[in-house]
Amino acid sequence: MNTRAAMVRRLLMDEPDEALCDSCLALTCGTTLADMRRITVALRREGAFVQGSVCASCRRSVPTTIAAPKCAHCSLPFHAGDPGFALEGDRFHVHCLSRLRADETIRLSRALSRRSRYMIEQSRRRMRNGPDCPPASK
Repeated sequence: MNTRAAMVRRLLMDEPDEALCDSCLALTCGTTLADMRRITVALRREGAFVQGSVCASCRRSVPTTIAAPKCAHCSLPFHAGDPGFALEGDRFHVHCLSRLRADETIRLSRALSRRSRYMIEQSRRRMRNGPDCPPASK
């Protein structure tokens, strides 16, 4: 990868929510508009970048390049037609969010199970030793 393409990649990855047009990128990188168009087309072909419509720098309605949004859980990009699910500013694939919710449910279930076993053991101890027996520490 040439140094200008690496510079464009870094610029777009550093601000993932900002779409930039080829003119603004060419001006920033000190290259020609034709060269920048070749670079941005190649980057979009890779799949890590997508085409937008309004430049965040000059505010013109022109074709732009923007970093493809990624899932906050698995870091894989979203595919066309897969809007995902937004939660507290982060976007998740639907299956990733389902997995995170299931993991939380499992953690809660295990904690409740430990607490339940502790309380059963405490109750058995009181039954064996009588009601005046102090409870055992956790």
